[in-house]
Amino acid sequence: MSGQGQVSQRAIKLTVIGVFLALGVVVGLFFLTVDADFDNPKRSFADLGGDFTLQSTEGPVSLRDFHGKVVVMYFGFLSCPEVCPNSMGVISTALNRLSEDQLASTQALLISVDPARDSVDALAEHARFYHPNVIGLTGTTQSIDQVTEQYGAYYNISEIESQREDYGVEHSSRYYVIDQRGKLITAMRHSTTPNELYTQLSELLSQG
Repeated sequence: MSGQGQVSQRAIKLTVIGVFLALGVVVGLFFLTVDADFDNPKRSFADLGGDFTLQSTEGPVSLRDFHGKVVVMYFGFLSCPEVCPNSMGVISTALNRLSEDQLASTQALLISVDPARDSVDALAEHARFYHPNVIGLTGTTQSIDQVTEQYGAYYNISEIESQREDYGVEHSSRYYVIDQRGKLITAMRHSTTPNELYTQLSELLSQG
């Protein structure tokens, strides 16, 4: 093989390696975003959680309304192209694995971090698509900010992006699991599987 051919093959190999490294960086940054702890300054997990009141299609809904139930809560928005639908699919699959008795003691909440575009009616329809035990909630920007602060969640709509009708929302992606007494037990990562979420819910339900 000529020297020129060897150089060409080496260049192709380096190009392929470069492409894979670039893809790895992109994927890594994606998961750092959805799974990152965005609290600044850092807060103790024990300080997170607590009661709140937001709006549903049926009127005001508070966390205390579900006293005696296990709650799984997710922060997202209806125009989310991939992360939120995948996460809601995980919740839906986990709920479908519960027995009827377990479902009667379980509630899922989808809290919109895009109150300007997500109406209570649209959220209700979206929530029902995934499971009857999911309730869609929203509120004023101030009330959403308060709840995300309480739970250490993160979202951001840049001023430049907000000028567009199809703007995106940068946000963390976690499953907040709350016990029957309203205490935040865990914030499960975006990579959580339906089986892992189902197991966490079942363990809490078995404790009564």
